Amino acid sequence: MDGGTGRVPCVIVGISRSPASWWALAWAVGEARRRGARLLLIHVFRPPSAPAVADYRYGVLSAPPDPYGDCVDHGYALIREAIAQAVGWVPGDVALERRVLSGRAAVELACLAQGDDVIVLGCRRRGVLRRLAPGSVGRACARRADCPVVVVPEPALTALMAGAVGPACAR
Repeated sequence: MDGGTGRVPCVIVGISRSPASWWALAWAVGEARRRGARLLLIHVFRPPSAPAVADYRYGVLSAPPDPYGDCVDHGYALIREAIAQAVGWVPGDVALERRVLSGRAAVELACLAQGDDVIVLGCRRRGVLRRLAPGSVGRACARRADCPVVVVPEPALTALMAGAVGPACAR
């Protein structure tokens, strides 16, 4: 708990389409258990660029479809898939919350975090030039967040071939 406020710290995990986020989730579940913290799984999507327009079919004005509906549904599906692939299920002693947000990933994750939280992100294995390129969500979170940011690297293919077949084996 945080200094008498009654707030339970969070382990905030950024979930993306990348399997690297599964490795981050596998690590974060253990960290949440060690800290007695809530596990907050976040998927952030970029909002659709085209605004919704009214539909005048057959001379009747119908409400435009929810432009975010598909993105939100897809985000929750990604979170479910990440849980299934990383750990199978979240242990009962870990409080779990899932959220899908619209915006920029680094900004949204940093805004959610407070001093006693920790942000956990996965990092894909990339070539030297790609790793040096700006634009990393992990770097941007580290600049913005008021809490520690942990970047969990995706293991090398040789490590996976040596016996582990996925994040669930890392438990």
